[in-house]
Amino acid sequence: MRKPLLLLFVSLLLCTCSEVDEFNGIAIRQYADVILNYSSQYASGNYSANQILGKENVYPDYGDKIKAWASDEPDNQREYLIIGFDTVQTVKIIEIFETYNPGAVDSVSLRNADTQKWNRIYSKPAVTTLPAESRIFSIYIDETTFLVDAIRISLNSPEVAGWNEIDAVAITGQRKQ
Repeated sequence: MRKPLLLLFVSLLLCTCSEVDEFNGIAIRQYADVILNYSSQYASGNYSANQILGKENVYPDYGDKIKAWASDEPDNQREYLIIGFDTVQTVKIIEIFETYNPGAVDSVSLRNADTQKWNRIYSKPAVTTLPAESRIFSIYIDETTFLVDAIRISLNSPEVAGWNEIDAVAITGQRKQ
């Protein structure tokens, strides 16, 4: 009785592993292409949510810079940005270019391109003890088994004093061939 169960378990395990191994995507790192939604923005040009699109253009500089996104008010409410990507891909690294008062990011979710369901992949309290310098906040995860088309970044703005500015967002993983 035990032997058939063990064989069934091993065959299921092999099937699961071979399915993952069969994905032979092409490595890709891309930056945000479109703003899907946001909680607030300081202005519609400078400091707008659109400032996080494309490659970083403030980092590694630190400070209050017009080419980064800033919320309408500092420390007023929780904030979020929902951004999309032109090419669907798996994700194993998320890079958030924080250029002013870093540490407010407290959760990140990825949207499954097929089901449109959100999957929270990062959730930790905001960090209030970071030095006053820009940083690339890198989140490393087990590579997603689904293709991603959007990311939601949530900030606990009241927890980290001052405007919390973001310059760019990049994701790394694989795309289909």
